[in-house]
Amino acid sequence: MMECIKLAMKGKGYVSPNPLVGSVVVKDEKIIGKGFHRKFGKAHAEVNAISDAEKNGYDLRNSLLYVNLEPCSHTGKTLPCTDLIIQKKIGKVFIGMKDPYKKVNGKGIRKLKAAGIDVKINILRDDCEELNKFFIKFVTKKMPYVSLKIAQSIDGKIALNNFSSKWITGKASRKFVHELRNEFDAVLIGRNTAEYDDPSLTVRDVRGRDPYRIVIDANSKLPDKLNIFTDRNKDKTFIVKANNCKPSRSNDILVNLKNGKIRIPDILKELYKMNIASVLVEGGANLFSQFAGTDLFDEIYLFLAPKIIGTGISSFGDFSVKDLSGINTLKLNYTRQFDQDLLINYKNVYRNNTGYR
Repeated sequence: MMECIKLAMKGKGYVSPNPLVGSVVVKDEKIIGKGFHRKFGKAHAEVNAISDAEKNGYDLRNSLLYVNLEPCSHTGKTLPCTDLIIQKKIGKVFIGMKDPYKKVNGKGIRKLKAAGIDVKINILRDDCEELNKFFIKFVTKKMPYVSLKIAQSIDGKIALNNFSSKWITGKASRKFVHELRNEFDAVLIGRNTAEYDDPSLTVRDVRGRDPYRIVIDANSKLPDKLNIFTDRNKDKTFIVKANNCKPSRSNDILVNLKNGKIRIPDILKELYKMNIASVLVEGGANLFSQFAGTDLFDEIYLFLAPKIIGTGISSFGDFSVKDLSGINTLKLNYTRQFDQDLLINYKNVYRNNTGYR
């Protein structure tokens, strides 16, 4: 199953909003075929693993098939994987987790069992759920998975008072952020971050595909000279505006205002409609604060740089609570060092947005 997970990870950035899936075929205690879901709309992992085994001349009768997610039993972009497994007379199937998508959700397992195939489920389930956290949230909550990416000094500042923030963290940390951008469908920033940092929000230091760039500019005030409007990826830039603004670009996303502001839930609903299953929020303080206030984030990547800024802009400077009893306590997931920087990854377990058991 760990080999399935490793294979599945090769599809990061290319299969969304479909899940990451890897599959392995075993016979006589030997791996005879491997495959993973390479691209949205293309052959599924089980199909590729079976094809790999047959290409090498193996007979699949009574073989074992491992897959990290329940095989599909419906016709979508591709034919049902369960039908192929049954057709090839595979003897036993090991499944990491049940598929939470309502068109599958146990139907694939029942179909295999009805055909006389021995099925074992929940193999390394926690690892399999972590692998497909984007997909699980997307199909069960009908909202994208949201991670906040915060790069700050050890005294909690993400920029100077004049909004200058390049560069608080080092090269190794920034390279990892580029890896994250490849994994997420979209990057979301606020107007101040777009105007003062003029970021590209592309994948540059590693191989991968560039995410969509979503920028909140309620009153359409951003200058046209910014990188997001002029570089080779300008068609992947979407501007979130108030619905009383006239669309100035084909990629404008118009949403309702409430008390003069664009609401985070409304943005996430629109992104869901666009089949965006995951969002990396990269700033700034006002946007981080809004997510903290609405509790609609799932995870935080907090990069701590060994610097003291003093007076400056705090990560959550626009967020406040009235008493300590109401504070949301995050769960420490892992830590990792990048040269002199420290990454702390936290999960938001208060709402359990990704759970579906």
